[in-house]
Amino acid sequence: MEIKKILVCHDFTQEADCAVNHAVGVAKAPNAEIVLLHILDKKSLDQLRKEKKDVSEIEARLQQICDGISAAGLRSSFIAREGDIFSTIAEIGEEIEASLIIFGTHGVKGMQHILGAFALKLVVSAKSPVVIVQRRNIRAHGYKKIVLPVDEGDYCKQMARPVAQIANMFGAEVLVLPKHVSDDHFRTYVRNSTNYVRKVLEEENAAFSIAEPMNNGSFHKQVLEYASAQDADLISIITQEKMDRDVKELFVGSEDVRIINNAAEIPTLCINAFNALLAGGVMGVSSS
Repeated sequence: MEIKKILVCHDFTQEADCAVNHAVGVAKAPNAEIVLLHILDKKSLDQLRKEKKDVSEIEARLQQICDGISAAGLRSSFIAREGDIFSTIAEIGEEIEASLIIFGTHGVKGMQHILGAFALKLVVSAKSPVVIVQRRNIRAHGYKKIVLPVDEGDYCKQMARPVAQIANMFGAEVLVLPKHVSDDHFRTYVRNSTNYVRKVLEEENAAFSIAEPMNNGSFHKQVLEYASAQDADLISIITQEKMDRDVKELFVGSEDVRIINNAAEIPTLCINAFNALLAGGVMGVSSS
């Protein structure tokens, strides 16, 4: 995997500025281009009309941010386009052949968990890996520790190769955390998935370690506790569109949403399950 273009969604919030900070940190090593994207939806267009302004005001602000990126020695450009965040971001990501999409979400206070679910909805429409940030800026060392959770399902296997490739890009260590399960049958599934992940990481020559399963609380809580204890730079998750997903689960119960909106504000690397399968997925390595 080679990062050539990074698409950064910018809505002039602190979280969006944080996304730019991450993009600059990521882009330095491969000298990638950063493309800022501002979506002009009905709300923002109405606000412009109310303030008797036009799109040139938005473009001037985006250019100012690009000037700051240029000062860091990186190439940048911007796009301001009418549309909808759930479709337009993915469309433009495909249009410019973005290698990575980075955007900010707004944390866990009040009703903000809903924004996490919105972020998840965007991720499953994107063909590129997506990094979701809150307000924690990228560290000076970049991404050096990436947590890869492994459960009893098949989807988690699809994270292994993309995560290994991203880890190699940044000289990072992959921290594999198998899920603790008490049932012997499901424990076998977790063990097989862990063995698969190990083989992929070895094939990709990625640095990694495998932790002992944690026996406390739900798996997403274990993942977050482990990531915080390891002072991780990224938590990777596999995302997939669930046609039968209950509305309550989508907005308040999804473990993906809880990881994205973690209190430690550790950025989340999201790999779309379908696209990971197209890119190689679980092919080529046995599961035992």
